[in-house]
Amino acid sequence: MEAKYCKESRVIRTSRVFPNDVNNHNTLFGGKLMSDVDQIASISAARHSRKECVTASTDSVDFLHPVQPTDSVCFESYVTWTGTSSMEVFVKIIAEDLKSGKRKMAATALLTFVALDEQNVQHVFHK
Repeated sequence: MEAKYCKESRVIRTSRVFPNDVNNHNTLFGGKLMSDVDQIASISAARHSRKECVTASTDSVDFLHPVQPTDSVCFESYVTWTGTSSMEVFVKIIAEDLKSGKRKMAATALLTFVALDEQNVQHVFHK
């Protein structure tokens, strides 16, 4: 099998923070951010494997700075490592204040995915 590069699985998505997305501290719900992280990471996993993929684990989510209602949130993900039956996906989350343009790293995450075959059984693939 031919080697693949991280850029081949790269996904970027930017979204706004809406009133329903914030908690009682008027910052983005951590659970909303984690849901978005899982969605974008699953696209990177599918791009890499060209198979259906499922989340095996969320290895880490580090919340570095709160995301405000005036921010946009940019998610960037890509596959960073593959084994014979799983792959690791890194997600970087950047918050940008839409009024000032100031950007900050809001969070990072690492997730592990496995690819499924046509019978929805874990697929073993090679690097």
